Amino acid sequence: MTKNEILQLAKNYMNNRNVDIVLPGEIGEKNGDRIEVVFLVPDALDPNVAIICPQDNRVWVNVKTKEVTWIEQM
Repeated sequence: MTKNEILQLAKNYMNNRNVDIVLPGEIGEKNGDRIEVVFLVPDALDPNVAIICPQDNRVWVNVKTKEVTWIEQM
């Protein structure tokens, strides 16, 4: 699976759940068959917003099954 395919699967997952993201997203760590994809939250780029926590949304993309799962963050 190519980087673009991984990013597209993650983008589709976010769009289907109406999660606002900044494109294009970034590939994060790899864990077995899963690759992390990280998207900034749009408000994190707004200088008028003081604190955004977390500043990004993350998902795992399984490169074998093409399953995308949300990563909970503190």
